[in-house]
Amino acid sequence: MTPDQRDQLFAAIERYNRGAYFEAQQEFETLFNQVETADRALLRALMTLATGMHLHFNRGGGRGTLNLFRQSLVVLDDLKPACEDIATGELFDALEAYLHELQERRKPGAGFFDRWLAPKIRYR
Repeated sequence: MTPDQRDQLFAAIERYNRGAYFEAQQEFETLFNQVETADRALLRALMTLATGMHLHFNRGGGRGTLNLFRQSLVVLDDLKPACEDIATGELFDALEAYLHELQERRKPGAGFFDRWLAPKIRYR
């Protein structure tokens, strides 16, 4: 990634971490279309995660949300422990725990504490 693209990546991550999942997803997607093929895996994982979070908090979640989280986990697993200074191993563990929690619920959708429990993207 170029320095400008890394700046765009970090700006999208900040939006995601603030809970602006839709906007973050759009930024990840824009960046995905600009970078070389070798740099796309991380962006695919983050884009899928942000889409899942948006659906979870704004559209009631459900099976589609869980599937998006699983898809993100598959890609993150290949990028552990870190990629582009992002702690992908930590993100994988947090998302896996969050997914497990959602699967154990009797009702789909976001609960009161879900915003605080949602996985954050951290830097190494």
